Amino acid sequence: MPAPAPAPRTLYDKVWDDHVVHQQESGETLIYIDRHLVHEVTSPQAFEGLRTAGRPVRRPDCTLATVDHNVPTISRKNFTDVKTFIDEPESRAQCVALEENVKEFGLTYFGMSDRRQGIVHIIGPEQGFTLPGTTCVCGDSHTSTHGAFGSIAFGIGTSEVEHVLATQTLLQRKSKNMRIKVNGTLPPGCASKDVILHIIGKIGTAGGTGCVIEYAGNVFEEMSMEARMSVCNMSIEAGARAGMVAPDEVTFKYLKGRPLAPKGEEWERAVAYWRTLKSDQGAKFDIEVNIRAEDIVPTITWGTSPQDVVPITGVVPDPASFTDPIKRSGAERALAYMGLIPHTPMQDIDVDTIFIGSCTNSRIEDLRSAAQVIIAATSADPSIKVPGNVHAMIVPGSGLIKQQAEAEGLDAVFKRVGFDWREAGCSMCLGMNPDQLSPGERCASTSNRNFEGRQGAGGRTHLMSPAMAAAAALTGKLTDVRIFLKKGSNLDQTKLKVTSAFDYLTDEVLPPPKPVPLSDSPSAAASAARANSTETDSVSVAATSSAVPPFTIVKGVSAPLDIANVDTDMIIPKQFLKTLKRTGLGDALFHTLRKDPKTGEATEFVLNRSPYDKAVILVCTGPNFGCGSSREHAPWSLNDFGIRAVIAPSFAEIFKSNMMQNGMLPVTLPPEECKKIADHARSGKHLEVDLEKCEVRRDGEEPAIPFQVDSFKRHCLLNGLDGIGLTLQKQEFIKKFEEKRSEVWPWLDGFGYAKGGGRVPEVPVSKTGKKFDW
Repeated sequence: MPAPAPAPRTLYDKVWDDHVVHQQESGETLIYIDRHLVHEVTSPQAFEGLRTAGRPVRRPDCTLATVDHNVPTISRKNFTDVKTFIDEPESRAQCVALEENVKEFGLTYFGMSDRRQGIVHIIGPEQGFTLPGTTCVCGDSHTSTHGAFGSIAFGIGTSEVEHVLATQTLLQRKSKNMRIKVNGTLPPGCASKDVILHIIGKIGTAGGTGCVIEYAGNVFEEMSMEARMSVCNMSIEAGARAGMVAPDEVTFKYLKGRPLAPKGEEWERAVAYWRTLKSDQGAKFDIEVNIRAEDIVPTITWGTSPQDVVPITGVVPDPASFTDPIKRSGAERALAYMGLIPHTPMQDIDVDTIFIGSCTNSRIEDLRSAAQVIIAATSADPSIKVPGNVHAMIVPGSGLIKQQAEAEGLDAVFKRVGFDWREAGCSMCLGMNPDQLSPGERCASTSNRNFEGRQGAGGRTHLMSPAMAAAAALTGKLTDVRIFLKKGSNLDQTKLKVTSAFDYLTDEVLPPPKPVPLSDSPSAAASAARANSTETDSVSVAATSSAVPPFTIVKGVSAPLDIANVDTDMIIPKQFLKTLKRTGLGDALFHTLRKDPKTGEATEFVLNRSPYDKAVILVCTGPNFGCGSSREHAPWSLNDFGIRAVIAPSFAEIFKSNMMQNGMLPVTLPPEECKKIADHARSGKHLEVDLEKCEVRRDGEEPAIPFQVDSFKRHCLLNGLDGIGLTLQKQEFIKKFEEKRSEVWPWLDGFGYAKGGGRVPEVPVSKTGKKFDW
């Protein structure tokens, strides 16, 4: 009898199945991680954990590091080193810490003097480090960007960064399959940013929770790689674990010839494998969403969540139109923060700042689409400029993009009308660097989040495409880009011929510079010796160990919170992320709610009031708690305040995992039960969360409320188990997988930079563990 035909599988299924190292009885799966990107904000504590435990980085050849979040984007003409260039002490400390860590652990690093430096999610694809059929992680939620290549790419917290560095694996539970199809013809003036904003507006910021989204349909098939990356980048804003697009000829053309892409025979083998990475006919998706391209128009946000979208031709919504009381309250809060009045036409809203950049929209194609708008406008009116009261800035995603844009003359296009042309970095996307909004300033931004204070305390953000941002720059208002475009096009899919003076180059990467010297890596013994050393330097403050405290029963004061979509920027603003420790963040918890932004005095926020200032449990009645960033600082701040458990109707997936990594318990209960418990908390009575019995108990005669927790996670929490130690017990499984990986996918092994660029067999490391001065 012939063997039965295998069941149809999705793209996600296929890549997942190819990375299973070991299947746990609990359902958790140990998966191998092919590509690990590292930056300065979420890595110091991870490296310190390795150092404390005497563990080396398992696969330096699979890790690529750069600085991006903290770096200033002013001219680097006078740059000599990080210590003298970055003024802000805590930003400087994080960047210096990364430089020392990559030296010590033998990692490839693009520093500020290297033109390949840039935003971590820009440089991965640009170098060919990102490849189809891989797993890719980074301590940053927008790692979903890399899913545009048919990769399972997702953000992780610092504890998981340490886990990947030590084991090259992660313990994961498989997500559900979700497919979003967009078919038809996009109307004039629409770009990929409009597509993803429209999708998030339709399904909400929790619409993809627990899922990996596959984007399908002719609209995505016809997109460039840059456009696909923009869409996948914001999958996390739809609540998804990751977003993916099946690799095709567009993907292969983009990758061929990139420094770390396979060459020769390996290229042919790789492409043959990549062609199999598409969902089979009849593959099952748990959730399907279909959208007509014709229904999408240039789209913009009005509130403080990426789901708060409206067509540019629309008006500010009226909170009274929201029937759900929590949503209505959220809309009222958003409008008060944004300084907007219901029914105001969006195109009547003045802006103070224009920001074109971020890992969402800072690629060469994004800059070209913005330039197209400016050229179209100045062709009709040569005198048009950025108004004097508006600050417009463009921040390329990497040094290579900046160089290519200058070769194409795009910088001249922007500067001629008054744009500020900057160096590469995350810049105003999250304002951890000097590029920040002042309180009350309104920004037309191409970034990915419009949370309160995201771009600066009190700053007001409207998300949009680069073309829309360019239009707003020329008018000083939120503007429909179509007024400047006589012949509409899908702006970020067009390779332009601006004028005879601007002949565009190809999309190939410019010739690489001289290689960055690769660092020396110590033995585990040398790492441990350094950890115990009394030597001090500019980043000598040690982070605490990553040991997890056991969680059994927590009893005490509980604090009620009636807010939906509590995001990580709300939990802890970005100015408190510049730390080398896991502790000391309790005062930063809900800082913008606990402190009056004008006076700095304590507000009446619940955690400021007795007895809730001693709360050990937080009860949130709104869904989607912890949405936003993958950074672990949010649970660290809750833990440092004294909160060990959070009860809510639903949690963002990464945040939920980060809580458990730190010995904290997220408890998911139906909304009506959360409301009952919150009312109980308001009465001042104590609450008890019992992980052993999996129940919540209230003082008095009320019956206990049961909850469910993954059995393996529960076991680890109850016993305070070290996830890395548990994984290292599976060494034989990991070694066996790596042998298979080298045989089947040899192009994923070992890389460095040969003279003039290109891949070399392995990263050279020292045998001595010598400590280098930078």
